[in-house]
Amino acid sequence: MVGTPLEGQFMQPLIDENTQNDDPWQRNYFAPPPMKKLVPRTHPLIDIRPSFSDPNYVPADLLRSHGFGYVKHSSALLQRPCVQEDFDEQTIAQVYHPEIRELVMKTTGAKDVFIMVTVLRRGKKAPEAFKLPTGLSIKAAKDDSSQGEEKEVKPTEKTGGVKPVGLAAPVRVPHMDFTPLGARQTIRSQAQDIYNTAVESGVIAAEDRICENHPFLAQSKEADPAIAELYNQNGRLGPRYAAYSIWRPLKKVVRDPLALAPSKNITSIDGDLVYWPYENKIPGPPELDGDFLKEFAMLGVRGESPNSSSNALKWYYLSEQDIDEVLAIKLFDSAALGENSQEAGAPWHASPEIGVVEDDHARESIELRVLAFW
Repeated sequence: MVGTPLEGQFMQPLIDENTQNDDPWQRNYFAPPPMKKLVPRTHPLIDIRPSFSDPNYVPADLLRSHGFGYVKHSSALLQRPCVQEDFDEQTIAQVYHPEIRELVMKTTGAKDVFIMVTVLRRGKKAPEAFKLPTGLSIKAAKDDSSQGEEKEVKPTEKTGGVKPVGLAAPVRVPHMDFTPLGARQTIRSQAQDIYNTAVESGVIAAEDRICENHPFLAQSKEADPAIAELYNQNGRLGPRYAAYSIWRPLKKVVRDPLALAPSKNITSIDGDLVYWPYENKIPGPPELDGDFLKEFAMLGVRGESPNSSSNALKWYYLSEQDIDEVLAIKLFDSAALGENSQEAGAPWHASPEIGVVEDDHARESIELRVLAFW
């Protein structure tokens, strides 16, 4: 995969021996722990456009090898150039949700797809200093109204039943919206219909069975090593489930591209880079015991100045991504568990600053985060 070289500047949290996670129950909903400092890191970006334009390109193959893939897909929602003000919740739910559900099932072979989050996002007119989000208060998190630069669509049929939050500005910090623990927490606490399908598909039973002779539950951090080792064995997959972000620009992307860095083992990072997991407080439905904790992760650095290991990951992007070029990002895949897995797990992703561009219009996008079961 060789394309036009480009440099992108990311912002990464400085992690040292004094960095600690505070109590997520005391923070706002969706708010990450406060970081001491964000430092810039510049990485070369590899344009995947040549591979995407190859007649032999297959999105599912790139998903399997790299954890992301681009799919050509036209939507009835976008028959003309538009901005997010053109959309209303009912139209998105009735038109776009079924299209994306069908696209995910066709691309991945999944049998059930649940839409957890629908986000309309707009960046700023000019680049601004990036700051970590502060989350939402109880009232804002549970309010049906939407304020500011980002709109969220209310849950409808086959959705998670919860109204989560996203960020208005492009996110400069390399991060993961799920970890293996975060996935286990989500299927048990996000929504009743998701939990029911996780039970019916055998996922819950398979995870619980691995932990039944241990002094911890499947939804605990302590269960990570056992489930990673035993969920898929002897070439046979356990009941498969996965989370994806389905990201589409509302106009051609010339600024703030979404960049992705595959990583076979997200917790095993050497040198300058630091895998930093943390939990956020998430509003949950009363029938599943209400609010819960979900694990996320950031990609931090050990020092303020880069060293030779700072570019250990390869970052990819699609140049001038257009509205019919949909990006599917793995956020988690149970088929990727285990050292001998042939499936890529979730890549790191972020939107780096790429400097001055000719067209400085703010980036706009629509994103669906979905859970899929096989």
